[in-house]
Amino acid sequence: MARTKTGSRLAIKLNGTKIAFASDFTVNHQNTLQDIDVLDQLEVGELAEVAHKVNGTINLFKVDENAAQLFGFDPRNIDDLLSQAELVLEVYDRENDKVVYEITGVKFEGGSGSVNARGVWQGTWNYRGKIGHGL
Repeated sequence: MARTKTGSRLAIKLNGTKIAFASDFTVNHQNTLQDIDVLDQLEVGELAEVAHKVNGTINLFKVDENAAQLFGFDPRNIDDLLSQAELVLEVYDRENDKVVYEITGVKFEGGSGSVNARGVWQGTWNYRGKIGHGL
């Protein structure tokens, strides 16, 4: 199940600290189900949940210059990526400060970005997490 939220009202917090505004945010949930077969029964006896995954993309602009430090790494040092801490990522509506979506156990997966002539950074961050809820 994929869900998308857009608008300039969105902002991103990592571990409770606002780091950027978001132009749009996409999250994907995947629940892996395992068939439980019953002897001498043609239909599946049960569908058991064996995994839950959350991943997605955030398009950001005006990122706080210290955002990489909040992820706990210097992007120039590959060794820091190998020991990332798990974060709490919150997407919130900055007009009423209400959390729209929260993901726990988040790690940065990669991304890209650019700086325009006014010095505003825009980019895309890809992430993975353990549990997500909201929207």
